[in-house]
Amino acid sequence: MSLDSERERELEALRTQVANQAASLAETVTDGFDGFHMGAGDYRVDLKGPEGPSTGGGAQARQSIRLVPRRPGYAVVVAGTVDPVTSFAEVRTFEHVAVLHELRFRRPLEITADEYSDFLTKLDVVLNLARVRSRRVPPSPELLAQRKSIGKLSMPALVLFVFVIALAAIVVYRVMRTVGP
Repeated sequence: MSLDSERERELEALRTQVANQAASLAETVTDGFDGFHMGAGDYRVDLKGPEGPSTGGGAQARQSIRLVPRRPGYAVVVAGTVDPVTSFAEVRTFEHVAVLHELRFRRPLEITADEYSDFLTKLDVVLNLARVRSRRVPPSPELLAQRKSIGKLSMPALVLFVFVIALAAIVVYRVMRTVGP
């Protein structure tokens, strides 16, 4: 057997091992939240396992911590990611998740801060049992600025709005004068 084929077999075994590790972590987290319900969408927690038997040696091993609604009409919320290769998770704060949801769907997240806090407390326990370290990720300053700018009407848009209203008023006035008494 050649050295190259031996290395290829070892690499494939590593790829399969990482995929199995990721699948096991997904099962541990999902099972840890069995019976968990949260928010108006009746969300459940899901750690999306890897697609297929390999993660490319860990390159595609990152998994999303998702809040999946049981009720129709609600969007999936991504609460963070876990890298099973490094056993490290980045978990979004409530503010981060709420801002992303508001920007994407133009409506507030229908999970309360208290519900999300309870979820984070339980997630810390489940990740700790799975030997995964984690850190909280707040929204970036750019994301907060983007949210802040949504509610503002720009000056050019305001000027255009006033101009259109003035034109409409002139047209209504002229029509009323023409029709007259």
